[in-house]
Amino acid sequence: MSVLIEVIGGVAAGILGPTGDDHTLGDGDVFINGRWQEGELCFGPSRIVWDKRIVFSPAQGRVEMITHHDSPYKSFRVLHFRRADDVVLLAVHHRELKRVATILPLPL
Repeated sequence: MSVLIEVIGGVAAGILGPTGDDHTLGDGDVFINGRWQEGELCFGPSRIVWDKRIVFSPAQGRVEMITHHDSPYKSFRVLHFRRADDVVLLAVHHRELKRVATILPLPL
């Protein structure tokens, strides 16, 4: 009987629970072509994906610095994410920094 309950629980978790690497959503802005663009952040255990277009992960690059000036909103912080060929500016609400830090090492 416990095996049946375990199987049913696994199936229900697969249908209702998070799937893949993207299991928590948030809001973030990225500076593209001279202006801030809003998008959805998908937080996974090993990466953050912005608007299904840009991947932020330790394998892709690193956060060089965090600033609060030039952010799209007063409560946002701007992460300067260094990739191999460029720097991407990702703005997140200051309360999201703790969640970002679980995926990307942040400078002190």
